[in-house]
Amino acid sequence: MEASLSLFSQKGYDAVTTKEIAHKAGVSEMTLFRHFVCKRKLFEAMYETYIFNPHFKVLFERHMEENLERDIIKICYCYQENMLKNQKIFMTQLRNQDFVSISDTPLSRFPSELKRLLMDYLSKMKKKGCFIADVESWAVNILAYNFGLFMLCLVNKQLISGTGIDNYIADYAKQLSIRSQFPIANGLRTAMEEN
Repeated sequence: MEASLSLFSQKGYDAVTTKEIAHKAGVSEMTLFRHFVCKRKLFEAMYETYIFNPHFKVLFERHMEENLERDIIKICYCYQENMLKNQKIFMTQLRNQDFVSISDTPLSRFPSELKRLLMDYLSKMKKKGCFIADVESWAVNILAYNFGLFMLCLVNKQLISGTGIDNYIADYAKQLSIRSQFPIANGLRTAMEEN
């Protein structure tokens, strides 16, 4: 997987052959096929290993404080660090149309699994009375915010250089915490939220 990560990052998915991967890994091509069946399966295994790693599950299972603002900050940092660390893998998959156009790829499974974890967490917070907004809408909102922030940093980090990512994440978590307690009804802010 490390050999394929290196090659896919340098050349892109389509340009890399299984023969090259096997050679770089120091194994026969037959060994590669025995373990992964095909190049796509190898890519998917690599993506699952490096992108949606156990950090997210551990974060949600062990490190949530049940303080919405602080927990959202932790989730955002975990997302940003993980995506930044693995941006080459992510960009390789994003550039490959075979992966983008198919719904059951790591590119689609990662946000789906993260959405499920977010919805479980927000549902738990809702039961405790710490969150009254729509769980699914806010899970998608958190995913969209983080993906957008990651892409912005990737494409043009200068746009946020004056403030820094820490301030954006802290501000987002604070706003989410406030807005989730006073959701917008029928497109209008409640009197309570205006105060």
